[in-house]
Amino acid sequence: MENGLRSLPQTIEDFLGPAIKSGRAVFGVVIKGYIERLRPEDYSEPDPTSAEYREQVVNWITDIRRGLDYLETRDDLNTSRIALFGISAGARTGLIIAAVESRYRSIFFLGSGLRKAYVQLIPEANPINFAPHIKPPKMMFQGRYDEVFSFKTETEPLFKLLREPKRMVLYDGSHVPSLELLVTTLNGWLDETLGAVKRE
Repeated sequence: MENGLRSLPQTIEDFLGPAIKSGRAVFGVVIKGYIERLRPEDYSEPDPTSAEYREQVVNWITDIRRGLDYLETRDDLNTSRIALFGISAGARTGLIIAAVESRYRSIFFLGSGLRKAYVQLIPEANPINFAPHIKPPKMMFQGRYDEVFSFKTETEPLFKLLREPKRMVLYDGSHVPSLELLVTTLNGWLDETLGAVKRE
């Protein structure tokens, strides 16, 4: 989601509550280091060029894939229509999981980009190296005046790395759009790429 800066349930409610009300199921995975799975107080982040950092990212991806494994045990969900929703810094991990996990059918990134600091990340855990390998349809929903990711130097380079099919939608705003605009854009994208919700 958002790199664990707020609780996962709160993030889901804030950003995806309307999607749930429209009939879609939402699941999230709390990866180690997020608020619900904090590391010890004396923990220090591994050097981004180290094997320890690579192992951390591998563990995150493994946890997310286990979440997808769980979904496949449910008979009340259509696991042939799974989308990935990556917000802000959460899109960093999203770029990797979307490239290595074939169960996603649609990708939606909100307020994302490639930080200049990513250049120094160990290659095996660097989202720059994974972005071109994401196959499903991709949407980047981006504020024209985003104060977190610069459009020209961080967002546009990511969009150029992504393969087709892809789409960029710019809105006149900052890092976080109005809920109404997000809901309209997200629901339209999901209907287009996964099909409309069928109510019984």
